[in-house]
Amino acid sequence: METMKALVYESPGRANASVKRIPRPVCGSNQVLMRVMSCGICKPAETSHDRNGSVLGRYPVTPGHEFAGVAVEVGSGVTSVKAGDRITADNGVCCGTCTHCLAGKFAYCTDFGSLGHNLPGGMAEYVLVNEGSVYHIPDTVSFDSAALCELIGCCLHSVDRADIRYGDNVAVLGCGSSGMIYAQLLKHSAAGRVVALDSNQSKLNTIAQKGIETVLVDRENYECHERALRRLFPFGLDKIVDTTGCAPLINRSLDLLKPGGTFVGYSFPTTPARKVEIDMAAFIIKELSYVGSTFQSHSFQRCLDILERGAVDCGIVISHEFFLDDYFEALDLNINDENSVKVIIHPNRQENE
Repeated sequence: METMKALVYESPGRANASVKRIPRPVCGSNQVLMRVMSCGICKPAETSHDRNGSVLGRYPVTPGHEFAGVAVEVGSGVTSVKAGDRITADNGVCCGTCTHCLAGKFAYCTDFGSLGHNLPGGMAEYVLVNEGSVYHIPDTVSFDSAALCELIGCCLHSVDRADIRYGDNVAVLGCGSSGMIYAQLLKHSAAGRVVALDSNQSKLNTIAQKGIETVLVDRENYECHERALRRLFPFGLDKIVDTTGCAPLINRSLDLLKPGGTFVGYSFPTTPARKVEIDMAAFIIKELSYVGSTFQSHSFQRCLDILERGAVDCGIVISHEFFLDDYFEALDLNINDENSVKVIIHPNRQENE
């Protein structure tokens, strides 16, 4: 039996996790075996595995839902992929038969499967994917960038939900990996002015390289960035997008919308306060909207096209790279270092390469 190196959580919590050798997957007739070259740490998801468990988690499991690599084996029924192809794959596995799937709303699938959550993911030397989930990586797109298609897709779905109109002035709260990608997508959309906000100046300096206006947030005094935004947009903002999950910041930001404006909730809660308070009268009088945005579904080709034409530069988003054996060091850095953004794991590269 052939084996491979993989990160495995036998159950939630770091005490139950290790990088070890497990059996290498075997292709079914309509499956593709990928040699994983790059796998991104999704800080919320991987932190959940490392603590109390992922919402979708089913254990034991190998995390990692952002990955790309090379096809090494294909099943007997596979026709669109051959060994040696550079590929990435959608991590979502839908049942295809529930009411939502039949309506084409796959993100709402009642039996949703996800590689890296409740199915074996990409923090391993190899991952098994269905042929229908595979996408070919353009020659000009790196494995690192292609691995972020899932994250780009979530941002792209949210941009769609935001219904950006020509000339809209938009503020993005937070300049982590999602915020940086989101701001770049907006810069290449019909939006007018795009401004990114964060409490970390180095992150703002990074996104400013892409022509994005920035405003520094003082966590102890929100009035500072609010005054700056009111100077920039005296009539208010058309759209505000939250990628922080910080309820106090969201509550304060709603007042910055102009009449007819829309607030887009992208991030899961990250603060003890998990509810947003809405002034009913203000929402009625100003005709405001609050829009939620869930995971991406079937958007990988759009994301690869975006990467191929350079609308999103993942190079500025990726702050650190590690080998699989150093996974826990990488996760701790991503959690504790405010300057870290997106951390990439290379399961098939060794320190002597």
